[in-house]
Amino acid sequence: MPSTHQPGTDPQSTTDAIALMTAHRSIRRFESAPIPSEHIEQAVRCGQSASTSSSVQAYACIHVTDQAKLDTLAELAGPQEKVKRCGAFFVLCADTRRHRLLCARADQPYANTFENLLVAIADVSLFAQNMALALESLSYGVCYIGGIRNDLPRVIDTLNLPEGVFPVFGLCAGVPAESPTTRPRLDPDAVLFENTYPDDESLLAGVDRYDAVYREYLRARATEPTAWSDAMVKRNTSPTREDVANVYLAQGARLA
Repeated sequence: MPSTHQPGTDPQSTTDAIALMTAHRSIRRFESAPIPSEHIEQAVRCGQSASTSSSVQAYACIHVTDQAKLDTLAELAGPQEKVKRCGAFFVLCADTRRHRLLCARADQPYANTFENLLVAIADVSLFAQNMALALESLSYGVCYIGGIRNDLPRVIDTLNLPEGVFPVFGLCAGVPAESPTTRPRLDPDAVLFENTYPDDESLLAGVDRYDAVYREYLRARATEPTAWSDAMVKRNTSPTREDVANVYLAQGARLA
């Protein structure tokens, strides 16, 4: 029998899910308690329930438990102490390895295209966000770690990653040892457009409005009230991790 449920008419279920997502904040200090394996498995299953293009499931989640490896990854990522002190640390990878092996077993050439890499990066991002939401629903805190891309060759060597597996980011999870406020985002009308992209003047006006909100957020945290736009200019005029493309190429990617 078809469902009679109408979108937006179940306040309890929608409120719980929306409240969880809008309450997100990155946690950078964790209690030492490990995350039980059953909770990790639940979170991974939720990650696998995310949308995946044509069901390719081009992702790998590496739970790093070896302390020596954690120490190495923590150093490479910053150093960032939370990588080795959180309840669980994962390295999320765009994974084309199994697809390459399947093509080889079928005696067919693997189509090593940028599109396939892009699909894998999208897949692992969707997987990771579902996984993060599941962990947050279990009252854990999370923090993504882009710092693993600081030295990808050593990350690849530390985790013994074969050709076709591309580390994208790390994920710390655990019992929070802090309770920071949520960071404000751009207004929805600064990112939601109808039918076409806005003109530059409108786009910058949305940024200017956000700058005022962002300064107040920083001021409330007793931090220098720098404009978000200034931070973005600095970030986007000082290139970082410029070797990522070359490392991915060496790992078997095709970027053109």
